[in-house]
Amino acid sequence: MNDFKRMDIMGKRVMALRSIILSVIILALLIVVLVVNTLWLDLLSEKACLWVAIIGIVVIILYLLIGSIIIPRYQFLIFKYNLSDEEIVVRKGLWFITTTKIPLFRIQNVEIQEGIIMRKYNLANVNLSTAGGNTEVILISKQEANIIKQFIRDNKQKTL
Repeated sequence: MNDFKRMDIMGKRVMALRSIILSVIILALLIVVLVVNTLWLDLLSEKACLWVAIIGIVVIILYLLIGSIIIPRYQFLIFKYNLSDEEIVVRKGLWFITTTKIPLFRIQNVEIQEGIIMRKYNLANVNLSTAGGNTEVILISKQEANIIKQFIRDNKQKTL
């Protein structure tokens, strides 16, 4: 597995930023729910609101720590891909690690996706569609994504 490539190093930062943004959104929703309950609804007692706030903040902090520190590092170590003349091999997972081998002639569509945060760091995902399902090469540089797309397109031209 020496010739396998990894996701871009900035991919860890993108995953961490996603986690931080989601945590802020969940915190804002928790605050809105507690304020609406306190001012208008009065469905929960003060003691229940306090417990909801404490549990919510603890869950948000745990999610923030796990989602922005542990998971990006672990996925950076696990995710690998290799493109050869006959196939592309993608190794990914978090709890269960799967290795997918796709012969290039089976690939029907190659799609490059960029998110808002990914665009800032010049990263992209490559979606490979086959009749049996989809596989994704995540958080690689746009240049590498375009190289993969062009390589698969050229390979398809050769086989026809």
